[in-house]
Amino acid sequence: MAWTNSKKAIVWGAVLVLLASVATTLFFQRDNIANWRTVSEAKHAVAKHIATPLDLTASYASPASTMEDSSSYWGEVPWEFQVFRHVPLQIDGVMYLWGAGNAKAGAVFPEQIVGIPVNQKFETLYVYHCTFYVSPKGTPVYDMVFRYENGDSATNTIRYGIDTMDFNTPGGTKIVGPSGSNTKVAWVGSSFTPDGKHPLLFSLTAINNPQPLLQVTSIDLFSSKNQSAGVVLAMTAGKAGLMK
Repeated sequence: MAWTNSKKAIVWGAVLVLLASVATTLFFQRDNIANWRTVSEAKHAVAKHIATPLDLTASYASPASTMEDSSSYWGEVPWEFQVFRHVPLQIDGVMYLWGAGNAKAGAVFPEQIVGIPVNQKFETLYVYHCTFYVSPKGTPVYDMVFRYENGDSATNTIRYGIDTMDFNTPGGTKIVGPSGSNTKVAWVGSSFTPDGKHPLLFSLTAINNPQPLLQVTSIDLFSSKNQSAGVVLAMTAGKAGLMK
């Protein structure tokens, strides 16, 4: 049966409607598609040992299991496997280091956390962290020490406002993170206050390993004993340049 011009017009019209519908769906789903691709790439990096989230279970003061169901702001914080800035992270709890602000308020955290197991070689350590309380910019918050298989060590000083900052932001229209070139804002959300005007902020810092050909057996953390308390939620060892 010959196709009339009207039939052709109806068919082409239906095709155009279908294509427009697909295009509209892809447009509105573009963020979900991009997120799926990022997570897929991160899982591939873990499987290929390009990036390895460290198991911090034994060092957490507060495991995620006690916090993710909390009615406070901690219940809205991302937990378990997450991908921030293209870096895979396993966020299963929180480690706290001594800070004068918290100590004065009655929360006396440990001055050091030592023997965090690593047992691998890596180029960069990606640290997902924040602080409690504000300090002047550049103030040391904590030292992170790499312990190598040959007995050597390398100390990295984490500084306020450069590598990390108070998770309780002042709010406003623009959220400003740490200024260091090796640090980026990883996640902003929830709120420290019920009015929702003080979003929480966690940063991701890329720490260069000066001896990437040596196995790092463990990592030690030492409070700098200043106002701010260091708060570490996750660490991932891997290749340089993963954070974007």
